[in-house]
Amino acid sequence: MHLSSDTAMSTTSPLMKVSALICALVGLGCSPILLVIAEREIGTYAATFDRLILGTAIFLLWNSGQQIFKAKPNQPAEPDITALSLVDIMWLVSTGLAFSGSLILWAWSLTQTSVANATLLDNMVPIFTALGAWILFQETFSYQFLSGLTIATLGVIMIGAEDLQLTSGLLGDAAALGSAVLVAANILIVGRLRLRFGTAWIMLRTSLIGSLFTLIILGILHQSPFPHTFLGWVTVISLAVTAQVLGQGLLTYCLEAFSVALVATCMLLVPVISAVLAMAVFNEQLSWLNWLAFGIVLIGICLSILSSPQKGFVAHKVISASSPT
Repeated sequence: MHLSSDTAMSTTSPLMKVSALICALVGLGCSPILLVIAEREIGTYAATFDRLILGTAIFLLWNSGQQIFKAKPNQPAEPDITALSLVDIMWLVSTGLAFSGSLILWAWSLTQTSVANATLLDNMVPIFTALGAWILFQETFSYQFLSGLTIATLGVIMIGAEDLQLTSGLLGDAAALGSAVLVAANILIVGRLRLRFGTAWIMLRTSLIGSLFTLIILGILHQSPFPHTFLGWVTVISLAVTAQVLGQGLLTYCLEAFSVALVATCMLLVPVISAVLAMAVFNEQLSWLNWLAFGIVLIGICLSILSSPQKGFVAHKVISASSPT
């Protein structure tokens, strides 16, 4: 059988691909803001569950719409779950658990260590992603790319340097670092899946798996999963649309056009976007050091983009594979 990814990506202009990546980063940058608002009514784990389950519903509609309105007589249909190999199913389950697990670990780390420490360690994602791509998939990088990655990472460190606590909880720090490892694992796995499957198909299944895992956590903690006010529902729906559908969905879409390491490096812009949004929404003040750090992050990311590293995952046309065994 033929397993297809988004055919439109191969014919999309470079400007549109970059625009999609920027929109994804902005969507992810909205996540902390909406999460803070949601926490006024429900817990972080409940907000995470709502994000995933509502995202599942949206991706179900998206996927169904693609099958109904965009299907062509000579175009292969998306694979049925019963036709997948055991390896495919393991990849899907792994990415769903990795993504939801990273959100849960990140939320728990904030209760055990300082926000600055948790943010710093969680933003080590590009390092783990590049390391994983090199070890697992033999992807190599130019010195300019690695220099850009280093500069951007140092910029992120500077963003929270004023609030770092060297004596904060080691267990919380370890959880934040574990969250970064899981995010990197999710990016690497989705990067492989994107070579064969479409965005909506992947996101529907990984969001569903992640929501089921998070629901189990809520059951263990005896927490209510849903908000009880109109504002609460508006907040969690906005979280699902911006962070899960636009943010994570477009990020998954872009993994067919850009290398996983480059996408992970660009994700260092997320705390920058979140900080600017927090300034606008919550009237938080940013110091000159913060603005300097933002500039350093941008310089590092630009260096990485312009370096044109060897890519393990680049824009592909429809990839056909034999029936899974």
